Amino acid sequence: MISIVIPAHNEGKYISKTLKHTQELFYPKQSYEVLVIENGSTDDTLAVAKKFENENTKVFSIETKGVSKAKNFGMSKVSDKSEWVIFLDADTVLENNFLEDLNTYLNKNKDKNFVIGTAKVKPLEETGWYANAWMKFYNLGHKYTKTSFSIQIMKASLKDKVVFDEGLSLTEDLKFIKDCLAYGKFLFLETETVHTSIRRFEKKGWLRLFLKWNLDALLSRFRDPKHVYPVVR
Repeated sequence: MISIVIPAHNEGKYISKTLKHTQELFYPKQSYEVLVIENGSTDDTLAVAKKFENENTKVFSIETKGVSKAKNFGMSKVSDKSEWVIFLDADTVLENNFLEDLNTYLNKNKDKNFVIGTAKVKPLEETGWYANAWMKFYNLGHKYTKTSFSIQIMKASLKDKVVFDEGLSLTEDLKFIKDCLAYGKFLFLETETVHTSIRRFEKKGWLRLFLKWNLDALLSRFRDPKHVYPVVR
């Protein structure tokens, strides 16, 4: 079984498309679950997500903001039958055969002791060569530096051993991956089935964000843990 945990804060504009696609995955309904964790939204995120509740999609709401808190809460609700947990951004879409691709990859690499990783990501919005080139660059970076963007894939057996640091608002995913790697190896799923919104890049600038995120990663221990990235909707 596979669990998909989706933290959602003020994502009313995007969550509908994300959940529509999770319900159309080519995978047995009894073999995966979707857990939406709405946290402290001031828009209609919760109401929109509730429309998609069914036998394998559950929606929870917590008052406190923070992506780490939402992901940790989601982990606490993961089925005991689950073998893998996918943390998915609320503006990231999975095409129909994503879980099939993932399952095939994991079965072929059972001997690799994979415990944490990510997948190749493509732009969600219609874009030209520039955005696609940048995404290819990011994908290469994530593959070889063992980092991620918009999706993390974790072996479920680690959910009682590793959690997201709720004291961090920057680079929390980097620390989480590093902590997981103490138990095994990093996986990178080569797939064409994951698409994420590039609204932040388009508004802030691809190079500017690249430099900022790398600087934040290098100086994370010196940053104010309460600092957060400006929201782009």
